[in-house]
Amino acid sequence: MSSPDLHLSVPSRSEEWAKVIAAVRSRPAADQTRLVMGVADLYSRHDASPPQLGKLAAIFIELVRSVEAQVRQGLSERLGATDWLPHGLVQMLASDEIAIARPVISASPLLNDADLLHLLASASTEHRLQIALRPDLGAAVSEAILNTDETLLLTALASNGCAQMPADGMMRLVNASEHIISLRQPLLDHPNLTETLAERLYLWVGDIMQQTLCERFPHHADQLRLAVDDSVRVLADARVALKMHDTGRLTPASLLRFLREGRRGLFMQGLCLLAEIRTDEADAIIRQPSARQFYLVCLAAGIDRAAFPETLEGLRHAGVSVPPPLIDTELRLGERDRYQAKLELRALLDSVAHAHIFH
Repeated sequence: MSSPDLHLSVPSRSEEWAKVIAAVRSRPAADQTRLVMGVADLYSRHDASPPQLGKLAAIFIELVRSVEAQVRQGLSERLGATDWLPHGLVQMLASDEIAIARPVISASPLLNDADLLHLLASASTEHRLQIALRPDLGAAVSEAILNTDETLLLTALASNGCAQMPADGMMRLVNASEHIISLRQPLLDHPNLTETLAERLYLWVGDIMQQTLCERFPHHADQLRLAVDDSVRVLADARVALKMHDTGRLTPASLLRFLREGRRGLFMQGLCLLAEIRTDEADAIIRQPSARQFYLVCLAAGIDRAAFPETLEGLRHAGVSVPPPLIDTELRLGERDRYQAKLELRALLDSVAHAHIFH
């Protein structure tokens, strides 16, 4: 088979190219490579109008579709990082077998977020892994990877220090590392690991990694060690409060006693058990600018209106930044029984959780 005249301005007779493309399948790989690279050179140098260039691009794509896998791989390795290939050709190569797709997925500037999201939804695990390792990965694609909850992809994303992350991306990876051990070392080395995230990571890594975190954040080392001590105290308080609750000894009176004794952690654990809410929900409510919601928590736990000012003062004395107390008229307007308070509190928490206020 003789090679077509690659010096034509634009192939004017597509039926002739169709014959060439049909015949190329029977030729040796070396001949296929010469033809493909010749057309690539023609396409890269062509200054035709968009319709003509689109016609040449279609011929180029169909030609590449017809050649052997090793020829497609050679094209991908040579030109996968260029910015002038037809977009449709880049999409096709990125969807090909992984040896062909890898150079394109990892380096082509022509693959956009929509292309990568499509591959994440449809391609093999190897393709998706390569996407997670792509150096200039956008935040939208990182978000999609985080939503997969797949260990391999999350670990690859954590290893990709150049990937753009959604606002909560690093926190989600650090939280996941509590149960996914393979995330810990990449996060330890991640350029976006902050002191706050390091505190959380410190809680569940081993001694060697803890030492590495202290060396990376030397001015924060004491705080990292205190974070572990705080976690131990929280677990101990939770066990005591749960045991008292199970034996019927956890009462509103005992909660106030905990406050007077300065046992803030035990108070919060007991308060949540009696009010039937989570500790993170209680923490979020305390941070609100108004005391009305926290008043509802106390009522749900059985702390009555008369004891509410003492409760706020006790927390403030224990170092908790609590909202200002309600005035007496507001307290009277807020009177309700404990059962009603629990129902209102749960409705409130469900509504704000739906609005992502507490996330």
